[in-house]
Amino acid sequence: ILYQKALNKLDPYREILSAEGLADEQVAYMGDDVVDLPILRRVGFSATVADAIPEVLPLVDYVAVRSGGRGAVREVCDLLLKASGQWDSLTKRYFKD
Repeated sequence: ILYQKALNKLDPYREILSAEGLADEQVAYMGDDVVDLPILRRVGFSATVADAIPEVLPLVDYVAVRSGGRGAVREVCDLLLKASGQWDSLTKRYFKD
């Protein structure tokens, strides 16, 4: 699902929740600017990149070590997969001899 040029990100977010039958606490969201704050404050897990605006950093659950465009999203995806116990089952085929 992709929404572009949405300055009010809350409306598309609500549409996605409704379409997918999700509650806020079931959502992980990553944002780095003031337009992301309304969603970052309501989701179950919020994250940002290392080079986010300073105002976002204290308001999220996790600040990536990496900057935007430098692997921060991958870092958070790996973190979530490992925390949920899914990492091993999803990656085991890549580590086989």
